[in-house]
Amino acid sequence: MSSFAIQRIEASQIESATRMWRRSRDEVQPELEARAGYSAEDDLAYFANVLVKTNEVWLAVRDDSPIGLLSLDGNSIGHLYVDPSEQGRGIGSSLMDFAKQTSPKRLELFTHVSNTRARNFYESRGFRAVAFGISPPPESEPDVKYVWDGKPRQ
Repeated sequence: MSSFAIQRIEASQIESATRMWRRSRDEVQPELEARAGYSAEDDLAYFANVLVKTNEVWLAVRDDSPIGLLSLDGNSIGHLYVDPSEQGRGIGSSLMDFAKQTSPKRLELFTHVSNTRARNFYESRGFRAVAFGISPPPESEPDVKYVWDGKPRQ
């Protein structure tokens, strides 16, 4: 496996990062993605006009290709995705470690209750579930809020 770098997203990477983000979402929750019905154009518009303007967006990049994505809004992780073909290789862990270095006292995030893979990932990295609810429309899915308080795991 070749190495990768974590870098702030550049305008020229928005399209390829958006495609990687979609592949990851389709892999994890295909039924939800099908029901939501977002087109590639919808994804690109959200990514370019909302996400990169309201969050710090960081990419894990190998050979000029985005293979992972982290978005931060203060101490909130909005997105943490790894390309399905790259999962299990430490990319998500590296992005999470980067987020913890950026916000060493507290991080919070939401994920869907049904996304057991993500939940196991977060819990194994010291996050604890603090609230359960429903995500906003159009998803309207049961979700869980996680918090990491900067303390080492016991």
